Amino acid sequence: MIDNIRCDSKAVCNPEMTDNNYSHGKHPNSLANLNYRGGRPKTFDSSKKRRSVSVTEEGWEGLQPVIEELGCKSVSDFLEKVGRGLVKIDASS
Repeated sequence: MIDNIRCDSKAVCNPEMTDNNYSHGKHPNSLANLNYRGGRPKTFDSSKKRRSVSVTEEGWEGLQPVIEELGCKSVSDFLEKVGRGLVKIDASS
C-alpha cells in the first residue's frame, strides 16, 4: 500500500498515461468519458435515477454471464429491461 499520494490538477496521476502526446484533458479516453450536454442520450423516454443495490460477490459474478447472454450492456440495462417486462424471469425453477 502506498501512503501519502497526492495529485494536483497539473500532475499526471496515472503513470500508464505519461507516455503519450496528449495535453491534460485531451486524451480520447478522457473525452469519451465526458457527459453529453443535457445528459446522456436516453434509451427510453424517461430519465434514469441513481439507485443502490446490495448483492454478494457470488451473486454479482453469477449475474455477469447472464447479462452478456441476454445482450444487455450493463446491470443497469438488465434491471431496466426486467422492470419494463422486456426480459422475462422464469421463477418456477
